[in-house]
Amino acid sequence: MPSFVRGTNQFLNPELSLLAFQRRVLALAEDPTTPLLERLRFLGIVTSNLDELYMVRMAEMRRAAFSADNAVHDDDADGFLPVSRLRAVEQELNAILAAQSACAAQCLRDAAVHGVHLLTWTDLTEPERDSLRTRYLEDIHRDLMPMAMTLSPGVPLPHLPHLGLFVAIVYHAEGSERLHLAEHELPRDVPRLLAVTGRKGSVIAIEEVLRANVQLLYPNAVVDAAYLFRVTRGGDLHLQSDHAGDLLEAVESAAARRLHNPAVRIEVEGAMPMRVGALILNNLQRDAEGRQMEITVDAVQVVDGLLDLRCLQLLPLPQDPLLEYAPLVSPRWPADGGSMLASMSERDLLFHHPFDSFDDTVVRFFQEATSDAAVTRIDATLYRVGTPSPIVEALIAAARSGKRVFAMVELQARFDEEHNVQWARALERAGGVVMYGLPGLKVHAKLALVTRTEGTDAKRYAHIGTGNYNPRSGKQYTDLSLFSADTQLTAGVAELFALLAAGNTAQSELDGGVLAAPHQLLPGLLMRIEREADFARAGHAASITIKVNGLADREVVQSLYRASQAGVQIDLIVRGICTLHPEVVGLSDSIRVVSIVGRLLEHSRIYRFGNGGAPEYLIGSSDLRPRNLRRRVEVLVPVRQPEHRATLDAILERYLRDATAWELRGDGEYHQRASRAPSAQMLFAER
Repeated sequence: MPSFVRGTNQFLNPELSLLAFQRRVLALAEDPTTPLLERLRFLGIVTSNLDELYMVRMAEMRRAAFSADNAVHDDDADGFLPVSRLRAVEQELNAILAAQSACAAQCLRDAAVHGVHLLTWTDLTEPERDSLRTRYLEDIHRDLMPMAMTLSPGVPLPHLPHLGLFVAIVYHAEGSERLHLAEHELPRDVPRLLAVTGRKGSVIAIEEVLRANVQLLYPNAVVDAAYLFRVTRGGDLHLQSDHAGDLLEAVESAAARRLHNPAVRIEVEGAMPMRVGALILNNLQRDAEGRQMEITVDAVQVVDGLLDLRCLQLLPLPQDPLLEYAPLVSPRWPADGGSMLASMSERDLLFHHPFDSFDDTVVRFFQEATSDAAVTRIDATLYRVGTPSPIVEALIAAARSGKRVFAMVELQARFDEEHNVQWARALERAGGVVMYGLPGLKVHAKLALVTRTEGTDAKRYAHIGTGNYNPRSGKQYTDLSLFSADTQLTAGVAELFALLAAGNTAQSELDGGVLAAPHQLLPGLLMRIEREADFARAGHAASITIKVNGLADREVVQSLYRASQAGVQIDLIVRGICTLHPEVVGLSDSIRVVSIVGRLLEHSRIYRFGNGGAPEYLIGSSDLRPRNLRRRVEVLVPVRQPEHRATLDAILERYLRDATAWELRGDGEYHQRASRAPSAQMLFAER
């Protein structure tokens, strides 16, 4: 693991912290004990994560580095100059790409042991070439529209779609030395890896087939070479003010325009000459200028090996259970098939997904409420629900049956905008009441509330989750669900829904101890951290244990430092970004940070405060990043039942003792524990 570059002794750089997380994911792909299919999946995850990092963060970093004011500002808690920060991040990105390519090459060698081979054109026999040439002419050639340009400046390339794979073809007319360039996007409806007929387990990349037959595109010219490249465009959503009165239409329009955002990365294969890469770069820059958009890329990124390693998941590996993780088997709940709402009437329910089935609990909660004639109203916040979505389909069915349905659909959930627009319209057509978010805030809370008529009373049933209402992520992420009919807690949730429906946020603590951002959640957490520090200063035992996806809020980090200096024992389980620097003498001596990276994406959020021997537990949607605490509607709720607190204790302790965990040390680096004992996730799955 490379050294974790930092600018000051107090705060670690957030971008480098995110890249350190990618290193930990990549380590799973590099580990020969990880099943081969899973190694290929982790390679694809790193590719997708790096794509998103470029789309979301690199443009902003480059703007800061290219600006005339290249100085350290108060907001730059890591102490880096913008240029130095960009240089360090790009250096680490290049190192990760090199490691990723080496890992892919090793995975291909391991696939060959199982009879699976990724071939080149020179590996093929003439009959195999003839067969692929026929397929090229039938399935590929007709979809390749030549768009030529001279190698002299002045004529731009056509628009290059986001994350498309392109072949740049250099050619000249017979009898002429004047070079031309054409680009062709590889067809997206043809598999990236094509089967080699007659050779079981062998495939060839589509770009290899196109490259070998490129002369067929230009029968009256001489083709010199063909080179693969890939374009990543910025992920910003630019809402136009003329649509301010209709956020639904504005988001839909902006999501469509995002495909034309300026390029933030251009990946090219290693064989591409510098002048060809420079020409592609120059024309993408001109494309941005023509659209009056800021240019945020100034060099091509040379990749050694395949571009877009997600394609390796298409390798035709044999059906062998040893090549992938054993399926997770969640016990059916409840075993007797009884009513979810009836069980909630008797006691609160706490589930740990996916070890407890998401479908049998969360999805069932919505479906049961929809089919229950006594249920009169369903409220829900929807952030990333996926498609298809049995939960939204249940809400649509409920609205059609005459139940009152209120949904807060966050239209600006990044990269899910189009899905959310479609679901919002479908809910409205069914008769539901839909709101599309709040001005300046994203609604990230995971809440649902069911109102049911029981006798002469209206009884409420609430679900509070740490993850999205998405059954797919419910199987791939670890999350927590609390189901409660507690009158105080449900009153707090109902109060928050009423505020959201009115376009407002909670200014003070809600009933039932519900904490909501952006107004009371941060002060509530800071108060609890300081309370632990007061206990420690008074000579009492004091402790804080927190499990989140990210920790990067400067005020929270400084509060934790003060608590550590007061003598509080602080254990942090932080999956990804972490700017807190642990184990620094005199600053954070008593703070331990571990990261869990495994077959499942760790996504649950748990807060435990010692509170002088009367521990307090909170779960919910919020991480400890500025966006969560200041620019989103987030919710944390207390967990009060002794058996559920014991469950949370067991979860936290097992993660802290995880034999495969990565520890963030005082040197600023992550070190993996050496033990080969089962991971916490494996133990949860086997329970």
